[in-house]
Amino acid sequence: MRQKKATAMWIWMSLALCVSGSLWAAGSKDASCPEASAVQEKVSATFAGRQVTVKKVAPSPVPGLCQVHVLASERNQILYTDSSGRYLVLGQIFDAQDKKNLTQAALEELNRLTSNDLETLKGLTAFTLGSDKAPKTVYFVTDPQCPYCKQAESTLEAMAKEGVLNVRFVLFPLPMHPGAREACIALLCDKKGHDEFKNSYKSDNQCQEGTQKIDAVMKFMQAHGIGGTPTYIFSDGTFRSGVMDRAALEKKLNTP
Repeated sequence: MRQKKATAMWIWMSLALCVSGSLWAAGSKDASCPEASAVQEKVSATFAGRQVTVKKVAPSPVPGLCQVHVLASERNQILYTDSSGRYLVLGQIFDAQDKKNLTQAALEELNRLTSNDLETLKGLTAFTLGSDKAPKTVYFVTDPQCPYCKQAESTLEAMAKEGVLNVRFVLFPLPMHPGAREACIALLCDKKGHDEFKNSYKSDNQCQEGTQKIDAVMKFMQAHGIGGTPTYIFSDGTFRSGVMDRAALEKKLNTP
């Protein structure tokens, strides 16, 4: 088979790699890792025809594995390799003792927004829920036709009503949803809020100001590798895509 002739072996992990507490304690922070240039050769051969750039190679928490930070399609990604650089491992590492997704945590750090980015988000906010004096704030990136967003919004609404969370809605119409862009622009142009958003507000108002704001949102999200809804952006600059239940949301909001 042609795959056997590849210069690097790609291991597709159907199950995430789980790390026990003792293994974590053993660590491999001092283990040697291949040079980024050597890993780049293997990555380029494996992903022939695609632009995947190796940015950094460093020891991972797992003995024998090195963490590889790559830029693929202008997005930060993480894969793993061995000390020789022969094997490329795609998957997520979980600390089974602490119940923590180590790959996700590393990606959060790579993708963390700056204070200037967060300031830009203020200007891209369409409307808010909850008091400005609430102890916690989250930016909620949503699309009017996103069914999962509606599920997430019910939790955010409840927390906003309780006065524990200020929710800043950023409208991000996905190209796959016909009419979503026009609906978002109309909401902005007509200066409508959450009630109208929930009730699928529509109008023919496609003013320049609203159009430019949605264009700015699209550009911002693309620049930061955010391609789906719902996405929560937190005050520390980290973000998570996908619905978070209240317990997960509260844990993240209360994590220093």
